[in-house]
Amino acid sequence: MTIRNRILATIGSLLIFLIMILLVIEVVSRFVFGASIEGVIEIVGIFLALSVFAGFSPCEEGRQHVSAQLVVKWLPARVARIVRILVYILAIITVAVMSWQTALNFYDSYSIREALPGAKFQMPVYWAKAGVFIGFVMFLIQLIVSLVMPEGKSKTVTDKKS
Repeated sequence: MTIRNRILATIGSLLIFLIMILLVIEVVSRFVFGASIEGVIEIVGIFLALSVFAGFSPCEEGRQHVSAQLVVKWLPARVARIVRILVYILAIITVAVMSWQTALNFYDSYSIREALPGAKFQMPVYWAKAGVFIGFVMFLIQLIVSLVMPEGKSKTVTDKKS
């Protein structure tokens, strides 16, 4: 796995760990003190979204995304390769548009200093939208790398197989 994707996978894992810790603290607080901790649910929601977007690129590098091979496996090798290339091109276009839109969404959110509604304190969300944008851009880069480099030929930090 490349260093870029190791960092993203680590960030995603740390966010999931923090979600677990925050939820345990929230449950203990409700059980022991009979009161919820303000903002925990909002923070958990943001961390969950960020952990998902941080995982897109490492998942693509490992070719672990769900794919339907039912039809492709019956195609001749050359046709299957063309279908694979077309699917990657479609994915690249889709993720590029999504990256562009999340960049615009982040800019709008940052310009008005958007905060989550309903909380007693102001929880800014523009930093989370920046994280979503970064996740999409990293996924876009990995899709391009996956298209250009044949399977098993990508440059990785380690070549250990488990």
